Amino acid sequence: MKISLACLLLGLAFTSAAPDARFSCSECVDEMHKLGGMVKYGAKDIMDYLTANYCPTLPEDSHACEHDLSRHYIGMLYTIVNHFFVDGAVHICQTSGVCDARRYTCEECVEGLEWVEGYLEDPIMVAEYVVYLQQNFCTSDMHHCHDTVAAHFPAMHDMAMEKFFIPTEICNQEPVCTGEDPPTKPPQ
Repeated sequence: MKISLACLLLGLAFTSAAPDARFSCSECVDEMHKLGGMVKYGAKDIMDYLTANYCPTLPEDSHACEHDLSRHYIGMLYTIVNHFFVDGAVHICQTSGVCDARRYTCEECVEGLEWVEGYLEDPIMVAEYVVYLQQNFCTSDMHHCHDTVAAHFPAMHDMAMEKFFIPTEICNQEPVCTGEDPPTKPPQ
């Protein structure tokens, strides 16, 4: 479960560096554009985790959680990633200071992920995500969507990020931290 989302989060780490540049701007933007697929890859693990861990925190009369909330969180996350990280790739890369290419270290990988983590979990950004979802995810057919997003998305997002976004664990799977060069490819 962690490995699936690690791929998603790793993409964020490698494309959104810490204070020193890790990639060229074009490489950063290219990686941001791959995030949509990474979210889809980790979606089932995230949904299963939220169903097992978030839904039980709600009152017993919230029977729709397992069916609606955990399933829709994935759609909401995909909407957020598409808007803020795919469509907004240049902006994200600019805010992270990525412009000069150079090799990075394991420590810098962790620093980069910690920067991305701060961005993803910042209360102002989470509030931005909620407003964006209310305006762009909710439809007129989704009764109570605006209220449900406001009530549940921040807590579900916080829970998912806490479980899946662990910078050291993610980086420790990367060649820069494992010492593999070039990385080993799985048997085909």
